[in-house]
Amino acid sequence: MELSAGTVEIVVCVVLIFLSVFGNLLLIYCTRRCIGEHLRISFILIFNLAFDHIVNNLVVNVLKIVYASGVGLDSASCKVLMFTTVFTTSLAIWFTLYIALLYCFKVCQVVHPPVEVASTNHRKCHLVLVFALWVVCFAFCSPVVPYTGKNENLTGGNETYQQHGILNYSECKTEYRNEQLEFLYGKIFLVAIDLLPLIILLLVGFRIAHLLWEHKKATYGGIWIGDNTTEAEVLRACKLVLALIFLITSFWISHFVLMHCLKHFKNYYFAPPIMTGLISGYSAVSPYLLTLINYKIKVKAESFCCKGEKKPVSPTAVSPSVEVSPYA
Repeated sequence: MELSAGTVEIVVCVVLIFLSVFGNLLLIYCTRRCIGEHLRISFILIFNLAFDHIVNNLVVNVLKIVYASGVGLDSASCKVLMFTTVFTTSLAIWFTLYIALLYCFKVCQVVHPPVEVASTNHRKCHLVLVFALWVVCFAFCSPVVPYTGKNENLTGGNETYQQHGILNYSECKTEYRNEQLEFLYGKIFLVAIDLLPLIILLLVGFRIAHLLWEHKKATYGGIWIGDNTTEAEVLRACKLVLALIFLITSFWISHFVLMHCLKHFKNYYFAPPIMTGLISGYSAVSPYLLTLINYKIKVKAESFCCKGEKKPVSPTAVSPSVEVSPYA
């Protein structure tokens, strides 16, 4: 029996919601268990990124399920759908860039240690920056709300339109007051707040890859080559950050090309599930990589999933005979 387009999209949304909610709740739980007296900056960023992913799936994909089931959306639901999609997508890109910059700085200190030990007491500054990201991103995406509403002028005579129109979200549309506003804000500004950090993210990824290559090739000389678990954790985390960069850029570029460059793609039967997967795929996959980015979070996740195993030795419990780098 052939599945309808709406059924396929509902199945895709349900799978994405399950993967994202389970992975991100596990990530938040493990991060919360790891927070002690010393709150790491990486924990703050991971926690915020996981929360953003949960909001994306519980709002956007749930509304898509409601829409694909034939219930339809009113004007308020269209505003929520459009705003949450734009807001959570941009915020995920910015937090991923923040994480990449953090680990780029860490691996740079491992490969090229400074003469003096750098101060690590910048927690308040990072908290302010994280809060500022939420506020700024909210302010940048808010103008979408008043211009989004329910489309009352749906075509009724075209059978193809009636069959697939509900899956193209034709009920919800964004109309600006004039063409200049649509061009400057809808086509330039909203793309720029995603594209610019993605370009920076790619440059940071190249820098991290170059530093990892330098570390692998370094033997003797002025570069400090330590042999401790803290350095190994930083190097492993940087490799996972590279995977995150690849995922988020590939998802965003693929969605942008299909949405804006292939005008007739969204009329195809298989278009809505693919677009949904590209929009929410990063939020469903990234938490499982983020659980491995920090040793403590990884241990908590393993103990949660595989109860009864012996408790691994903490990476901070290093033998006194082993030299520990203060820079990792």
